[in-house]
Amino acid sequence: MECPEATERGRNFRLLAEKELFQLLDFLTGYLPESLKATSEASPLARLLFILQLPPFNVIVVSVLQFHQTLLTYIQDRVWDFNFYVANNWPDDAICLHFPGMTLSPHGLMFESVGVFCPNDRLELLTLLRNEDILIDWSKPLYINFIHHDIAEELMRLYEGTGTIERVVGDVFMCENPQNADSAEEPNEDPDIQVRPLKAEHAEGIYELYPANDMECHEVFLRLISTLPAAGVFAKESLAAWMVQSYYGAMFSMQTKPEYRRKGYGTKLARYLTQRVAERGYQPFVVIRPENEASQSLYKKLGFRKLYQTVRMTFMPSTWQDEETKMSQVLRENLENAVRQLTIEQKIVDAFRNEETITITDEPEKRSEEDENPSEEQIEERIEMTELRNEENTEEQSADNAEETANDSNQDDGGTDAEYAE
Repeated sequence: MECPEATERGRNFRLLAEKELFQLLDFLTGYLPESLKATSEASPLARLLFILQLPPFNVIVVSVLQFHQTLLTYIQDRVWDFNFYVANNWPDDAICLHFPGMTLSPHGLMFESVGVFCPNDRLELLTLLRNEDILIDWSKPLYINFIHHDIAEELMRLYEGTGTIERVVGDVFMCENPQNADSAEEPNEDPDIQVRPLKAEHAEGIYELYPANDMECHEVFLRLISTLPAAGVFAKESLAAWMVQSYYGAMFSMQTKPEYRRKGYGTKLARYLTQRVAERGYQPFVVIRPENEASQSLYKKLGFRKLYQTVRMTFMPSTWQDEETKMSQVLRENLENAVRQLTIEQKIVDAFRNEETITITDEPEKRSEEDENPSEEQIEERIEMTELRNEENTEEQSADNAEETANDSNQDDGGTDAEYAE
């Protein structure tokens, strides 16, 4: 499932050429404090990887984490096809987008979902996104994927009065020192329990149990397993739990089969995958729902700490909801009209059948032209005659049934008693 051909230029944004992608990485590092710019002579990729492992994190750096990891994953491993856009006045207007924002948008449209980054102190640039009417059709639903909480709040403000907004919130936890994750306390080893890389044969089962498989597709799990770090816990050679690295960099989709829960398999997976992700040159991080205290505790023990809150949103314009209501009403009316038409046609057929039954003789008379092409008045008259005959037949049948019932009531039940007696 590949992206369709991208639009090269919108009203406020332009598509980045392949050779410009490293410039975008370099651009993102430009918001670091002066004390961290000593690595400026290094390559953009090396500098970015270096600064991300240096605490304390600048608020702008951490807010760009998911966007640049998506870009970095795209550059290094090309798991999925993305298109990256920058403002027409970039880099002065420091805002960038990527489409699609998820691998499987609800209607398969590239520009239906989007990821966005701008510095937290330049949120006014989001008006460029709100006013974009070539790349984005704001009269239709729009899906915003994993953005910083502050960006989400500003977009919600800009969307006021347009429609409804659904939000899913997550906390981003990042591992400051991946090399220390392996030093966490390890439970007693069981030779029947092993942590190993996943294989392509495991993709289908993982996809089926993935809670958000309406926003991913089976193919993406095949690509992730074959391209990026992905691990499973095997209990006596049976896959019991698993976790993979996503195309946007996060370690995600930790799932444990019900019969294997509360055995510490999640900790084994997180420890193993943290090491593999760091070895590949990525920054290990996870997105955890705020109410999931158990997962937060697990990752804190492995050296992860919360950086910021991220949001996935669905914008649903009121006009779209009205259109859906109108469409449903039209469909309902069309269905009712179709049923009425079929009823009338059936009555016409019944009328002709009854008339033929009455008029058939040993030597059928030749049908007149009026019989062959009846007028609307004749058709209605035949329908009325058919309904009248049906009513008469129903009354006669009811009378016959009443007589039979009366006769039956006068008989004894000896036959039944005889059957039981045997």
